[in-house]
Order: sequence, then C-alpha cells, then structure tokens
Amino acid sequence: MKKIGFGSQCLLALFLGAVFGLLAHPQWVNFITPVGQAFIQLLKMIIIPLTFPLIVTSFAKIEDMAHIKTLGLRTLFWFVLTAVIAATVGLGVGLLFHPGTNFTTDLAGEGLNAVPPFSQIFLNMIPGNLLSQGASGLIIPILIFAILFGVALALVGEPGKPLLNVLEGFRLVMFRITRWIIRLSPIGIFALISGVTSTYGIHGLLPFGKFIITIYFACAVQLIVYAFLILVVLRVNPIHYFKALWPAMLTAFVTSSSLGTLPVTMNTLVQRIGIPDAVASFVAPLGATMKMDGCGGIYPAVVALFTAALFHIHLGWEQYVVIVITCAIATIGTAGVPGTASVMAMVVLSSLGLPFTALAMVVGIDKVIDMMRTMVNVTGASVCTTLVAATAKQDWRHVIKKTIRLPKST
Repeated sequence: MKKIGFGSQCLLALFLGAVFGLLAHPQWVNFITPVGQAFIQLLKMIIIPLTFPLIVTSFAKIEDMAHIKTLGLRTLFWFVLTAVIAATVGLGVGLLFHPGTNFTTDLAGEGLNAVPPFSQIFLNMIPGNLLSQGASGLIIPILIFAILFGVALALVGEPGKPLLNVLEGFRLVMFRITRWIIRLSPIGIFALISGVTSTYGIHGLLPFGKFIITIYFACAVQLIVYAFLILVVLRVNPIHYFKALWPAMLTAFVTSSSLGTLPVTMNTLVQRIGIPDAVASFVAPLGATMKMDGCGGIYPAVVALFTAALFHIHLGWEQYVVIVITCAIATIGTAGVPGTASVMAMVVLSSLGLPFTALAMVVGIDKVIDMMRTMVNVTGASVCTTLVAATAKQDWRHVIKKTIRLPKST
C-alpha cells in the first residue's frame, strides 16, 4: 500500500476534523480541543530557539557585509510590492462584491482598543529586555539582536569560531526537534479545525456570509498573484511550488498564527523548496512579523468598504488611493502589535474618518476570517523569501527547481 504523503495527511486531517466538529457532540469536541492548543504551544516553544541560532549562524558566515545590504533591499522591495498588490486586490474584490449592503444585523458590537501610538510601535521594535519581550510575543527585537550578534561574530573572526560551532550544533538540534513537532501536524490540525466548525457551524456564519466570501475570494486572487510571480520570476510550475509549500500553508490556515507557523515555514522553505539558510533565516522571520498581505493588505481594504456601505458613506477614487497606501504602510508599521489585523483595519478607518462600529461587528467571526488571512500572510512571506533567493547574485533558481521536484517526505 502506498504511503500517504505528509501534505495529504494534513489535508485529510482538515476534512475529517471539519466533519467531526459538525457532527460530534460538543463534549467530544471540547475533549480533544486541548490537543490542538497543545500543538500550537509546541510550535510557539521552538520559535525563538530555532530562529535565533539560524539568524546568527547565517550572518556569521557571510564574509561580504555588502551582501546583507543587498539582501535587505531585495526583501523590502518584494515586501512592499506584494503589499501594494494585496491592498489593490482587497479593494477591487470589495468593490465587486459590495460587502455591507443589505446587512440587517444590529450595529452593536464589542469595543475595540485604541490604536497604539507610533512611539509605542517603534519602541516595540527596539531590543530591550529580550526575555520579557520574547515572553510578550515581540519577536522583532530578538531578530534585530540576532542580526547584530551574527554580524559581530563574523567580524570577530577566528576567536569566535568555537561559539559559532556551538550555535551551529544548537541549530541542528533545533531542526531535529522541529521535525518531530511538525510530524504532529495532522493531529493538531484535526483538533483545531473541529473546534472551529463546532463553535460556528453553518447557521452562525450566514449573516456575515457576504463579508466572509469577499475576504476568501480576495485571498484566493492574491494566491493567484503569488503563483504568477513564481511562474515569471522562478520559471517553475506554481502547482509544484504550492504542493511543496502546502504543509506551511495548511498549518497557517488552522493555527491562524504566522509566528506559530514559523518553524513549519522555515523547515518547508529549506527542506522542501531548497531555499538556502542564509536567505530563509533572514527573510522568513521578518515575513512572519512584517509580511501581512492578508491581515494588512486585503482585510483593512474590505473592512473600509464594508463600513462605508453599512453607513451609506460615499468613497471616491481619492479615498481608494488612501486605502491602498495606508494598507501598504500599516502592513509593516504595525508589526509586533497584538491583534494585528484589527489594528491595521483601525489605522485605515482612522485615515478615512470612518467609524469603528462595523469592525467591532466582525470581531465575532474573526477566527473564521483569520484562518484564510493567515494562510495568505505565510504564503506571501514564503513567496517573497523564494523570490529573494531567486533574484540573488548567486541565483538559487536551479537548486530550488531541483528540490521542488524531489519526493516530499515531511
């Protein structure tokens, strides 16, 4: 009997979990829900221990420091380009579907926290007490410190080699632990998706159906954009690429956490797609915190149109331009802030002078929307990582093409 591939196992777990959540008694679903939460905790456990040695060793091995500057510029280019495209896609699909029209739900909703000031967002990115920041989910300061540590280790030269060897061994150990946890993905996916379908069901989502469809359709269009970029730049069949990336995409969909998916994303990019460590360890962690095409590009644009339709507020082309520009900026500018999608949406609504009431309405179904948003976030970060590698001076395209065509075991 032919062994079921890892991607197929995850997809089967998604389907069976959804069916179980709809048909099983809530007590049974509640019984297995902690298994899904435990899986997420295991993923979060290895984020920092995996990311820190990866970044340090990658930068410590770079002899040409000008390469770091080039890598950063390429990363920024692809991040900004795809963010602008995502905001445009969200705006276009929103104008096509008109979410918010004929909406009969009461305008009462949960309160929303105020948008944090720019000064606080800026300080959240600066390294301070790394243990405290890591415990609070602020990953960017740790990434910055890891980069500084790696560059300093490279400049020290020969005396730093023993420390580099220790970190290299630590990196290999973390890769082994990561593979063990990733193998649990089908179990975690089954438990998590069953909880979602049991909580919301079908009837609970019907009043918000048009809004949900708009988000999902826009995200699907954005995935097609990624496929086009892979085809043009990498010159490889996008189907083969997404098949290799599928474990990371599916984990992102179920966990609704870009950071929680980061270990799976890193393993997938390096092992299944063939991205070199030097590129993957630099771009992917930044992408997990700053590359939010779903949460920062598509979602705020649709929420803005939803709000305008709900309150019968006319938006002209000038407001549309503001939406695209603000979404692109907010995608990077609110990195590391809890409740990123809602904060980004509030930034866009504030720039247009629109009320937050409509956003408060959709908070109740945020989990359902966040699943697709997060999958687009992780896919966008992964595609950008691939494009950075494909357009690098070394040109890793031939390695990536060869790796993608190999049989995938994990």
